[in-house]
Amino acid sequence: MDKLRTILALIAVILLALGALAVIGFFYYVLLFGFICLAAVILVRLLIKPDPRQIDAPDPNRDRMKVKHTLEEYKRKRLLK
Repeated sequence: MDKLRTILALIAVILLALGALAVIGFFYYVLLFGFICLAAVILVRLLIKPDPRQIDAPDPNRDRMKVKHTLEEYKRKRLLK
């Protein structure tokens, strides 16, 4: 009976150690995969540069306000003459 208890305790310790290693390995690969994904996202964002035409694209609202302001100035000048 004493030998059986010792063998069962030894098996339990071995299974606990394997379970702990499995959990540590799982979290290691989850973190590693997360870092790889994060690095890939950063790399893609750095490699894909915005189109210069998109940066310099005219703003319709700004153009409309500019035209409106120009018309108001023109009307003021016409009224002052």
